Amino acid sequence: MNFIIQLIVGVVLGLASTLLKQAFSRPQEQQKTATGTRGSTQLGGKVPQSFLIGTVGDAGKLEYRNSWGQSGEVPNAYETDVYSFGDLPLSALTGLYVNGTRMTLSTSGGVTQGYPVAEYNNGANHFWWRFFDGTQTSADSFLRNRFGTDADRPWLADMIGRGVPYLTTTALWSETLWTGFPTILGEFQGIKLYDPRKDSTAGGSGSQRWSDQSTWAFSDNSAVIIYNIERGIYFNGAHIWGGRATAAQMPYDVWSAAMDACDESVALASGGSEKRFRAGRKVSLNERPSDVITDFLIGCNGRISHASDGTIYILIGVPDTADGAFTDADVLATEPLGSIPFPNLDEIINGATATYREPSQAWEDKETAPYYRADLETEDDGRRQAEGLDLRTTFSGTQAQRVQKAVIEEGRRFRRHVVALPPEFAQYRPLQVLAWTSDRFGYVAKFFLVTARTRAPWGQVVLGLQEVDPADHGWTPGTDERPLSFAPVVTNRPPPQPVVGFSLAPVVEVDSNGNDRRAGYDAFWSAASVAVDVEFVRISHRLVGDTLPRWVGLIPLPNLLLGSGRVTDGTIPGTIHEVEIQYLAASGRETLSSGWLQVAVPSLPEAVDIQVSQLGEYLAGAVGFLTGNTPGTVQDQINELREQFGDLANAVITGDDTSRRRISTLFAQSGAATAGIIRNETAIVEEGRARAEAIDEVVASLGDILAQGFLKFEAEVDEEGAKAQITAKVKATFGSTFSQAAWALRAEADGDGGSIGQFGVVGSFYVFPDTESPGLPALSATSDGIRFESGQFRRLESIATADGSPIIVIDGDTGFFSFGVAT
Repeated sequence: MNFIIQLIVGVVLGLASTLLKQAFSRPQEQQKTATGTRGSTQLGGKVPQSFLIGTVGDAGKLEYRNSWGQSGEVPNAYETDVYSFGDLPLSALTGLYVNGTRMTLSTSGGVTQGYPVAEYNNGANHFWWRFFDGTQTSADSFLRNRFGTDADRPWLADMIGRGVPYLTTTALWSETLWTGFPTILGEFQGIKLYDPRKDSTAGGSGSQRWSDQSTWAFSDNSAVIIYNIERGIYFNGAHIWGGRATAAQMPYDVWSAAMDACDESVALASGGSEKRFRAGRKVSLNERPSDVITDFLIGCNGRISHASDGTIYILIGVPDTADGAFTDADVLATEPLGSIPFPNLDEIINGATATYREPSQAWEDKETAPYYRADLETEDDGRRQAEGLDLRTTFSGTQAQRVQKAVIEEGRRFRRHVVALPPEFAQYRPLQVLAWTSDRFGYVAKFFLVTARTRAPWGQVVLGLQEVDPADHGWTPGTDERPLSFAPVVTNRPPPQPVVGFSLAPVVEVDSNGNDRRAGYDAFWSAASVAVDVEFVRISHRLVGDTLPRWVGLIPLPNLLLGSGRVTDGTIPGTIHEVEIQYLAASGRETLSSGWLQVAVPSLPEAVDIQVSQLGEYLAGAVGFLTGNTPGTVQDQINELREQFGDLANAVITGDDTSRRRISTLFAQSGAATAGIIRNETAIVEEGRARAEAIDEVVASLGDILAQGFLKFEAEVDEEGAKAQITAKVKATFGSTFSQAAWALRAEADGDGGSIGQFGVVGSFYVFPDTESPGLPALSATSDGIRFESGQFRRLESIATADGSPIIVIDGDTGFFSFGVAT
């Protein structure tokens, strides 16, 4: 009998009887090869088969990559990737991380390449996803249509992936969104599992049946996962991995109690609750099932026992009530007690840290708040002796805290015994709890976990006992839970650039004679803020009360570096305008508009476009491309035009669909003789405004002899009115002799009923009786007024009146005339 006692002592010492021993007794080989959650995508063909179980994040294996399509002028602008996630069908895709950031998944707005994600929409979608759970029976139509005939890597009709869950992602090139190929990680509900609690024929309640996998459902309950590993992982009825235990070997009452314990609701300090123990893991088929089960047991404070008769028992935590009790009187006095010494101080642990998988950090390994106890350190000679737990199956920081607390506190239960008891105690098995009351040791219904059991040849029962206490597994959120803090995982893009130093000032432009010509405003911004990567400053204005801009213009480089721009186009004198500006970056990065500021555009005494007194000044200043009056100046301008445009028959040199400009030039030159024709056409449309302009010019020069002709057509409409004008001008220069003549036709009409019709002339006015007769000088303009050169009249009346009658009347037919006030 003494031999048996000592044998059990050796067994108890060798067993991982406490949670602490179990947590820190992984074989070195398992520590190096365990799969767990992988945060980077696997490549290549030498990857062992695997499956996902429970809730788990995984980067998968890249199976296929190809590019296609065109966006604007960019070829192969779309990249499609195919990632596989194990070799057994999954329940669902519950999350997707792109470049470490969790995306918002939606199945709306789908196109052939998949569903778009809002986080990669900068005005247009740039990322799509599609998930196949492994139950597909035909090759994907998008991959077949897009790559079925690819010369290098065709996606063939037999590329179905039966039983293989996979994800396709498509990214559209964008220099502002992507800096390289996107990296992805999926969050999944793993393979469907059998839960005996949901089987009415197994002791539970529900429609699940072990023999029919189609009735199974997803679960991340730690005990349910362990149960399925013990019974075996199957696909279409074929055993894939794990044990082959029967339902009879796994007592329903024991396993259902463990599953219920994992499903218990635990309150959180921040409000709400979570299930007590949930788990998930990637499992490779070359891993030992016992090692994988150990990982799940560590993550749920669980223990498992394989009895000699093949029965498998499990215990989660420690029960609040004992399964039986005994006293010193039950201990056989004829048999010695096994002596198990207390551990050495160096073997004692009084604190712990725990690493788990954090979903908010793209399933990266994170440390939960450490568990330290000053009172335990005092007991241990003032030393902090902490160990680190690797909770490979845990994905909750608060669950990790509960696990490490129980591991450390139970690890302080040093009392272990081996006792011989009468045959009636044979009913108790490992992982049951007995309450021992002992005067010898001072125990009062002290809980001990049965860790080993055997029977002597004469019927006595020998039990290995480990001290336990339900309080070690207690949890008070307000005092036990520690806060978790992580830096947010976001896609780091440059923040939108705001406008700096925006202000406005009203302005009136004058001509060379000091006459008010155009009213508008000056816009100002910080020159330093546009020194890098800003290609244009866009200026928009509208009237108060409008919702859409009346005018939009761009200030390009290098002018924008001056920090200001003047706008007189599209303004209405005497009204308040709202102005907004925005930087436009050359790289395409995001910028912010300034918001609307108000400016009062000054009034003009009389708008320049309808001032009769200034019509002559307009004619004098009317020019096209060639603004010079001397042969040398004009020749220089011709040379510049030829250098810039050459001999162009029809060249669009600027603009888009709403702003077009076309120039055609034709030049001939030999020695000092030059002849040229220039045509300049402009068409602009914008909100509430349209303008068309065409200018024809001819020029001929020979030394200091110069002749020029100019004809301009203008038509403009806006919400205030309409205006049309034709201007003609000719100039001749011979040495120091210069002459010119010009005329203009102008018509205007506005919404208030106003209208103007004007005809202006520079030079003497001639009339022709017919095309065969010489011209007769009729009028000429002098500084003193209009002079009649020659001609006849029938009757003249002055327009100045005193009482409604003409002051001067001359009748050429009768010779009657009168001067003074008519009676």
